[in-house]
Amino acid sequence: MSEPSASPTPPDPGAAGGPLELWAQILSAASDVLSSIAESLKVEPVLLAGFATMLLVELAGALYGGTFLLVASLMFGAYALSLVALFVFRRWGGPRTARAGDSRRAKVRRSRRVHVPDFGAWRGDSRVDVRRSEDVVIGGSPARETAPAVPPQPASEPPAEPEPFTPRKPYTPTLARTRDTVLNAARRSAGGTGVRFEVVADSGCGKTLLLDEIAAGLKEDRRLVLFITAGAPQYGEAGAMGAAGREMAEYATCRQIIDAIATDVHRAYVPEGGEAPLLDPASGRELETSILGTRDVWQRESSSAPMNVVIDVSRSRDVNVGGIGEAVAGSLPREPTLSRLAEMQQQLTRVLDGAARSRPAALLVDDVHAVAGTPVENWLMAVLRGVSTAVVVHAGRPAGGGGERVPMPGARRLRLGLLSHAETTAFVTERLVEAGWQPTEATAAAGEIAVLTRGHPIGVATCTTIVRDSLPADASTAEVRTLLLGGAGHWDDDGAFDAVRTYVDDYAARIVGRPLPLFDLLVVLRRCTATILAAVLGETQGVSERQASQIYDWLSRCAFVTPFDDDESEGWRLHDYLRENLDLRFRRTRPTQHADLHAVVERYYRTRLNFDEERDEQPIGAVGARYEDADWQRDSQEWLHHAAFLPRVAFESSRRAMIRLFLEAFYWWDMEVPSSYCAQLVSAYRALPTERDPRWVAWLDQLRTGYVAGRVNQVPGRDRERWEQAGAALDALAEYLGLRRGHVPTDPDLRRIYIISAQLQGEAIWFGGSGGDSERNRAAAWFRAGGEACTDENELWMGNWAVHEEASLWATADPARARALLEGFEDRLAAQEDTELPVWLAETFADIAWAENDPRRSFDAHARAALHGFVYHVRQETYGQYPNHYTDSLYRSVLTHMEQREREALDAGLTDEAAAAKARSRALFAPYWQHIGRDPGDTFGLPDPPAATDLGSDLTPFARAAKWVVRNMADELERSVEEPLRDPAAP
Repeated sequence: MSEPSASPTPPDPGAAGGPLELWAQILSAASDVLSSIAESLKVEPVLLAGFATMLLVELAGALYGGTFLLVASLMFGAYALSLVALFVFRRWGGPRTARAGDSRRAKVRRSRRVHVPDFGAWRGDSRVDVRRSEDVVIGGSPARETAPAVPPQPASEPPAEPEPFTPRKPYTPTLARTRDTVLNAARRSAGGTGVRFEVVADSGCGKTLLLDEIAAGLKEDRRLVLFITAGAPQYGEAGAMGAAGREMAEYATCRQIIDAIATDVHRAYVPEGGEAPLLDPASGRELETSILGTRDVWQRESSSAPMNVVIDVSRSRDVNVGGIGEAVAGSLPREPTLSRLAEMQQQLTRVLDGAARSRPAALLVDDVHAVAGTPVENWLMAVLRGVSTAVVVHAGRPAGGGGERVPMPGARRLRLGLLSHAETTAFVTERLVEAGWQPTEATAAAGEIAVLTRGHPIGVATCTTIVRDSLPADASTAEVRTLLLGGAGHWDDDGAFDAVRTYVDDYAARIVGRPLPLFDLLVVLRRCTATILAAVLGETQGVSERQASQIYDWLSRCAFVTPFDDDESEGWRLHDYLRENLDLRFRRTRPTQHADLHAVVERYYRTRLNFDEERDEQPIGAVGARYEDADWQRDSQEWLHHAAFLPRVAFESSRRAMIRLFLEAFYWWDMEVPSSYCAQLVSAYRALPTERDPRWVAWLDQLRTGYVAGRVNQVPGRDRERWEQAGAALDALAEYLGLRRGHVPTDPDLRRIYIISAQLQGEAIWFGGSGGDSERNRAAAWFRAGGEACTDENELWMGNWAVHEEASLWATADPARARALLEGFEDRLAAQEDTELPVWLAETFADIAWAENDPRRSFDAHARAALHGFVYHVRQETYGQYPNHYTDSLYRSVLTHMEQREREALDAGLTDEAAAAKARSRALFAPYWQHIGRDPGDTFGLPDPPAATDLGSDLTPFARAAKWVVRNMADELERSVEEPLRDPAAP
């Protein structure tokens, strides 16, 4: 490992520099102050007039001289200093707010009849300058969104010097000096200036270990440390994926980075291993949910994006600042719509930068070479640049072809390389002497290891461990060479890696008392945990759980393993330097054994992903919440990785499981709101080997893009082409898998595919048709087929949906038939603790009552649907849930249906009935309005839907109000959704 060397890029702004750097910082600060004063004076005419007056007095003093000049100079100086202090405080001294987004400016000078209609679709700050204009009409603005509140770090004593470091793995003086270079720069920047370093090192030269030690040192200084590992986008074989597929693969990679950042935030306020928390629970949870909320920011409606508008109407007349709508500003130019990645990057940067400005923080990224040359690299570097006050360190391998990557502006480049002969010898000798070797023999063996490994750090550490544990203390250098090389020229030649294999397998054999081929398994595993190791060794080798645990603990301490995703608690993997080289050779020389091992690991993951696992006393529908869990999603990605290496015969069953996984996730989430997870699955499926007949992937994507999500959007005859597209995809899948209506498969995967696709077929037929009896009967047959197949306990909740869908078909055409289908249905839902279907059941009863010419019961059922829909934000199938895009879509559908019913009533001349329904509904929700201290006015009194800032957290006033309703209106929630409302008491 060579000494760290700085690149010829600009020096680190947080480091102490010479006089020129000091003057540069002073001039920069002065320039900022003057710019702030000049900008502020333009919109402060009184201050500007005062400044001009003082300037005239000073000029008069210069003209008359004497005492007058002295007095004038003192007055002018005092006024100028006051201005400087005022504007410096405004810019740097006041409370900070998060930047809401891009700025928008429009200037209209000396004009008449100016109309700037709407700003609602714009994100960010907007400035409209309409000076000396008349008849100006400008819209309004919602409040600006602020960054999540992260309390500032309490004042504390200066950080202590680093405690004595305990060497482990290949930790050398060079690595220690490199670590201290970063930590010292970070400590000098305690005033809020950002620190940026780029670490460049070949595989096995210590970059991950360096980042790990930097992270530990920064945590000791009470910094919030976010340490993540970048992964390559899954483009498939030879990058054969199309543009849309590549974009989704890139999005999936960026989303995984966000998930990893959020995980580190979670550990900062719920630490493991007895560590002290770095965040308090409230602010930590708020920051975590804000970060997770950036994953799907591109899916939100533009109207929900908050912004701030600054309007300058000086020297203008007849200005009307009216209500702002949510339409696009008609007369002002707009910038092109941001891409998914760009908008997600801006939102994530805003959240992270806001957090870093509130308390000391650091962002560490390993393996940036994995995204080199892809849009993900640009995305990631933009995020790192945007976190301007944090300590930022990113590490990766050198650019391919011997070239140099362009460093991040302001980043100092540090290099790690091979160890010198002296440093290698000292490292090895120390460890051998600790193991009982005499200094002379230890020095000789160390010199031999230095020659054999050429100073490669991971090789030095690994060979030292093997020699220490495998040879007697007086072994000769010839014995060391024979043990480590086995006839090869150097340790990193192909044959020399067999020494590691022998070492691992021999130790495992001593634990279990018989030969155990363990090393091959480590080569194919991208992630090894105690659970995975015990399950796989138990299935293939009959190893007990206790023996597997001993092996796992021993391997965890070895120098040739590295933490998975920079977190030891998540498991580890064989070091990339070994795994990448050996996996290629393993696949090439022993393809059958290679595929067989992948098959074993694939079966383990497939079992973990099985929908039919135990529900741990949660409601029957709660198991579907796993599709929203980042850890579970990561397991699904590992499963797909191993499935890609399966033999063709074994892949057939995995393909069925993949189709099932997609349809279950789609059924759980995408039928109401399009999710990113299903899109990620399609992207991952497209990356599978092309010889695996990928036609089914295109059909899944066709279903995903054709299906019209959201109840409020599903109307017979509307979007007919999309529904036909979805129906055609379902037909193709059924033919491909040999599915026929009325013939329920026995295979568990095919059975679940049959149940879900039958219900989707019913929807495609009904909403893709004209709403006639023919389509109704055909759709009912499919819903019935899907429901009748749900005989297992874990399928009953899906059968309930099928029954309800069939009943809803007949709600208006044959109300009696619909009621017959729903006989006892509400009790069944209560027994199964279903909290969503009661919302839709109330809506269906409202349609039935309307068809029976009973408007009162119809309106009352709509009101009860709103009550259940409102509390569903916080009372979902799983515990501890919060408002999200799904619950928001569901509740807005209920509100829309009530509005539609009111219009139907007014069109039918039922004005009095509608007014009475409003009074009853307001009475139902009166406790809610009294609790929040507002008057609903002459409306139905339904609670407002959540704003965008209310989603992803149960800490908002909206969520607290919904929880209040759950506790204080429990009696109404327990009533039948068909029970009429009481008439309000007379005033």
